[in-house]
Amino acid sequence: MNAPARARRRATLALLGAAALGAGCATREAATAARAAAPGAQVRLGDRWRYASINLYNGMRLGELLAEVVATTPRLRVAVSATTGAAGGQRSEEVYASAWRVLEEPNYDLAQVFSAPAPLLPSVLAPGASESFRGSYRTPLSDDALYWSEIARVETWERVRVPAGEFLALRVRRTIAFDHADRFRQRNTRSDTLWYAPEVNRWVRREWTGWYGTAATLRTNMREDWVAHELIDYRPG
Repeated sequence: MNAPARARRRATLALLGAAALGAGCATREAATAARAAAPGAQVRLGDRWRYASINLYNGMRLGELLAEVVATTPRLRVAVSATTGAAGGQRSEEVYASAWRVLEEPNYDLAQVFSAPAPLLPSVLAPGASESFRGSYRTPLSDDALYWSEIARVETWERVRVPAGEFLALRVRRTIAFDHADRFRQRNTRSDTLWYAPEVNRWVRREWTGWYGTAATLRTNMREDWVAHELIDYRPG
């Protein structure tokens, strides 16, 4: 091999090495970003989030949901109001021990008051993190303590587009087993998925549904509502 050829070969190898190094750095940076933890929510008095409520069975818009922080101590309280026809049961306040560990949850078919704070989001907001909870809750229909068990898992960062725009959000999936206030419902399970965006200190999308059986059936084959809430607007306090 003559001198010019050897020089070209050395230059080619150097370029390939640099490219490989750059690709490795980019891969490591992407991997680091994928594992990054979200900062804790900094919720303020007067923060407001407005959501569209959507029936996912048919894609129809049911109305709007407005959530506004009305107190931060001694409990975090979020006043909730819905336009006529919006999906969900009784709506008045979300009550949290801290953001976002719920004590009173009005956003399912029935309002629920928990015996201890249940995690809507795990304490550690990083992909792969999870948190379990086992306790009880009550509803306005009864003073009986009803069983509630869940695992909340942080799955991944992803970009989510909603009416308010596009956000980088952590997808958190809650897998729930519980007793329903309707005693004819058996083998109750629920899936509740939240896309938490640090930019707005709350979820930009939330989607829930559930399944249950009855005494007349041997398997779980009935389905609850299937509802999504998508952020329309966020106004910091």
